[in-house]
Amino acid sequence: MPETPAYQRLFAELKRRKVFRVMAVYGTVAFVLLQLADIAFEPLGLPESAMTFLIVLALFGFPIAVVLAWAFEVTPDGVKKTVDAAPGELTQIIEAPASSRWPAGLLALFGVAALVWGAWFVGKRAGASEVAGEPGQLAEVGVADPDQPAGGAQLSYADLSADSRPSIAVLPFADMSREGDQEYFSDGMTEEILNVLARIPDLRVAARTTAFAYKGQDPDLREVGEDLGVRYVLEGSVRKAGDDLRITAQLIDTQDNFHVWSDSYDRRLDNVFEIQSEIAESIAEALKVPLGVDEKADLVIPTGDMAAYDLYLEARARIRDRGAENIADAIGLYEAAIARDSAWAPAWAGLAIAHTVAPFYPAGADGPDPDPEIWNRALTDAESAAVQALQYDPDNASARVALGNVYRYRGEWDRAEAAFLEALAADPDNVEAHQQYAELLVSVGRQGEALAVSARAVALDRSAIRLANHAATALQNGRREEAIELAEEGMDRDPEANVNLLDFILGNAYLQLGRYDDVRKLLETRGERENLRAALVALESREPEFTAGITPPAFRMEVLMMMGERERALEVLEGHVVQPPLTAQGNLFGPWADPIRAEPRVQAVLAQMGLAGVEPVRSPPPEESGSS
Repeated sequence: MPETPAYQRLFAELKRRKVFRVMAVYGTVAFVLLQLADIAFEPLGLPESAMTFLIVLALFGFPIAVVLAWAFEVTPDGVKKTVDAAPGELTQIIEAPASSRWPAGLLALFGVAALVWGAWFVGKRAGASEVAGEPGQLAEVGVADPDQPAGGAQLSYADLSADSRPSIAVLPFADMSREGDQEYFSDGMTEEILNVLARIPDLRVAARTTAFAYKGQDPDLREVGEDLGVRYVLEGSVRKAGDDLRITAQLIDTQDNFHVWSDSYDRRLDNVFEIQSEIAESIAEALKVPLGVDEKADLVIPTGDMAAYDLYLEARARIRDRGAENIADAIGLYEAAIARDSAWAPAWAGLAIAHTVAPFYPAGADGPDPDPEIWNRALTDAESAAVQALQYDPDNASARVALGNVYRYRGEWDRAEAAFLEALAADPDNVEAHQQYAELLVSVGRQGEALAVSARAVALDRSAIRLANHAATALQNGRREEAIELAEEGMDRDPEANVNLLDFILGNAYLQLGRYDDVRKLLETRGERENLRAALVALESREPEFTAGITPPAFRMEVLMMMGERERALEVLEGHVVQPPLTAQGNLFGPWADPIRAEPRVQAVLAQMGLAGVEPVRSPPPEESGSS
């Protein structure tokens, strides 16, 4: 008689000892308990760690239950050690019909599946909650490995010309309201439609800043297409009267001015999100861009309160206008919107951004507020608002950007980088996330990486402000001629856009190259800029006393170093580094600081910033980039 295979004997022994039954019962009971805990733990106020402990306990207890089931059995006389099989008992089980053998295995499989699925499901919810954070509690966003270089290895900064997706720009919708006082609403509608379209993965949408450069113009759409690198343009109008809303929209092919699609919508205000969704779906259909069920669901941005939505749009318009009064108004408007809809993540994210911006625009001052208490309060408020936004929407990229800036201004470099990378993971085409991440990289001496990241921001949005920021990063890499070209292009695109930044970058590049006549011409044509004028006078006269008129401490240090006044530059550094945000950050890794960076006094300042011993890593000049 052939010997019975070992696996059959093991199966028979497991069935005889009722191990399969124990596995099924354990898995089922654990599944039910995990589900009940998932429902009950939050109302009871128990921490997420308690749920994690329960999951680990359930999984750890499973093999123990199996071992105990093998070794012991429950009898009417109590728990006893399982006796060995009687002669022929295993053979009976093995030779039993298949229909009597399978149920045991299926029961065991069901128990294991129930346990694993319950642990996975509950663990996933717990993990999502931990990312979001509890109200008033910091969310951990550790996605970046501090030991691995960020940037090129994790993000692609390839030129967008290789992007084969259908491309579209949404031009500002015209305000056709009778009183002409609904511009903020029509602008907001434009941006919301843009944001809805940007959620479609197979569609490339030009950035808001770039498209809004055409506001108030009647441009040639063929030129718009060439300028923005898009095939299609969406334009339209908004007429709002009370709760009545009329929106017209038309999609145009810029290559031949053919109207691909057009429609008009006469609705009540509370149907505004449906209109946005319908426009997006119509455009997707016209461009033959597929939409799945999940993507259709993501097209709507719900808030149940239209008054809150109106306040939100007005706040967003105010914050873009900058200035102390506008920022203060924006904070108040965001807070009013949240008071009406406290679970609306975009409003919380907007409030977080407003708080991070506010100290840069103190009333009656030209530069950031020097008061540390004001900064600490603003950053605390920003952090709290961002955490609230992530509680309601863990994928909100704007909230992640706000958190990144909070950490950056505090000098918490690793946390800042993690937050920015988290924002980019949620929204790879987020221009602001790219730009703010680039500024962080400059602050920690990684100028070369910063240049690649800001180049990506410009590829996504070739507006004046992005060109200015990219020019500043080029200057940090010692690429002065490149910085000049970028700043000049920014001025050509929009002479009125952030003139102070454009002028400063261009003027600073001229000063570093000794092109003083160009600085004078800039001041004559673009208007007086006190800091540039003071720097020019100081450098031409070689009198360091004139640098007192330069209010940004970092720029004053730079000018003093250009004059060879090392000691005076170090005194300025030591006197202002404690001001938040760290006013010398980034500039200490600029080329002008190379002669003094190794000095103990500079290293002491860098140590305060958590950057002691760091040396800048810059991108080589263009002519050296291809050399091996």
